[in-house]
Amino acid sequence: MLMFMVGNLIIIPVGITFFKDETTTPWIIFNVVSDTFFLMDLVLNFRTGIVIEDNTEIILDPEKIKKKYLKTWFVVDFVSSIPVDYIFLIVEKGIDSEVYKTARALRIVRFTKILSLLRLLRLSRLIRYIHQWEEVRHHTHQWVVACIT
Repeated sequence: MLMFMVGNLIIIPVGITFFKDETTTPWIIFNVVSDTFFLMDLVLNFRTGIVIEDNTEIILDPEKIKKKYLKTWFVVDFVSSIPVDYIFLIVEKGIDSEVYKTARALRIVRFTKILSLLRLLRLSRLIRYIHQWEEVRHHTHQWVVACIT
């Protein structure tokens, strides 16, 4: 998951900036796999235990986890997981008028590229994972010290 986050943070801005045709097979495969992993992560966050900052208690109650997640990171995770590229492709395919397509094409392409940057909100997940790893490392260190002494 960490590799997908780092990959998204590098590949998406480069792809949006330098590549004109974002419907190539490798780009679509990368987006589909990436979106799938992040949607799975969104669902798994409702079942992942959380550590209370003030003490060393770990909450495993699904109802409490759900409430905490909905109050904190859910909106950011949900917005960053929306497959904006595919929504615009579907909308674009549904438009019949060639004149309308031509007039709106440039604006839609620019708008789609800007909305694709919403995926960079996944950086928040990267920061949270690093923070969680630090917490686990800290608690493990404390446990090892307690066992040794």
